[in-house]
Amino acid sequence: MMEYWHKIYKTRYFWNHLARCELKARFRRSKLGLLWTVLQPLFLTMIMAFVFSAIFNQPLGEYVLYILSGIIVWDLMNSSVVAGANSILSAEQYVRQFNHPVTIYTLRSAVLNIITFCIEMVALAPWLLVMHPIHIILGIITLPLTVVLFFLLSWSLTTLAGYYGCKYRDYPQVMSLVMQALWYVSPVMFQQQMFSGNDYLWWFYLHNPITHILNLVREPFVYGNLPSALDYIYTIVAVSLFTVLAYMANRKNSHQIIFYL
Repeated sequence: MMEYWHKIYKTRYFWNHLARCELKARFRRSKLGLLWTVLQPLFLTMIMAFVFSAIFNQPLGEYVLYILSGIIVWDLMNSSVVAGANSILSAEQYVRQFNHPVTIYTLRSAVLNIITFCIEMVALAPWLLVMHPIHIILGIITLPLTVVLFFLLSWSLTTLAGYYGCKYRDYPQVMSLVMQALWYVSPVMFQQQMFSGNDYLWWFYLHNPITHILNLVREPFVYGNLPSALDYIYTIVAVSLFTVLAYMANRKNSHQIIFYL
């Protein structure tokens, strides 16, 4: 295991270069470039907030913060689970030519996901400065640990997606449907009281890891509270579980990946 980590460290300049190249390629010939990373969730939030604040009779300002914080975290998880299926496939030529640890290619994607997450968090700033400027201080204090946990979660999910995306080419389509279903039963845009009317939905809300993962951002930035110990426990358990699954997938498939490509 130590030797494996040492190989990842030795190739740090290589996968860092790949991550930078992919980030540049993503916005090549774009007039706004990285600004789209902030504008896209912001525009989507505004559309959803105007519609659903009228339907559910919610204050627009608070609802914008609620939805935007949910979309930012959801984008990270969705990119890891669905788009992560391409993390190894897109590096096929490198996998065939070099005997590097395969997980450096999923690591590259996880780095991009967490960079995108941090940039998207900037979209929260204008609303917080107007509505809850004091929340920014608490959010900044809790953000480093949140970023570390989200990075580990993204890397493990991307590793699983990368291997199964190579092995089963239907994986992205299936997981897109699964994530779409989770979107509607998770508090990404629906608030807590919308789940309380049904006992099954309420139980799922309380024990849904996505609820607690979202709270790591929502509690400090939206509500001005520290995330609860339960939020951290659920998140750490989820990270640990997916890390173990990613380790097992890597151990089982890393030597056979060349036959999947």
